[in-house]
Amino acid sequence: MIDREIRAMLRGATAADFLIGWQGPHLMARSYCLTPKHAEPQERPLDYVIGYCEMLAEAGVEPLYPESDLTL
Repeated sequence: MIDREIRAMLRGATAADFLIGWQGPHLMARSYCLTPKHAEPQERPLDYVIGYCEMLAEAGVEPLYPESDLTL
């Protein structure tokens, strides 16, 4: 899963109210900081974030791509 796909899924999770917010990728390790609705923010490694995105997709969350990504 590439960062563009991860960011789109995290945008979808924010819109679906699973996340309050997120930041990343933090380039050295491609990690992301995730802030779930009912938990403290926490830096997560790439493997965790990919698994989280897969779980979101199984839960029916749709990725949200910005208009600039749709022209690629």
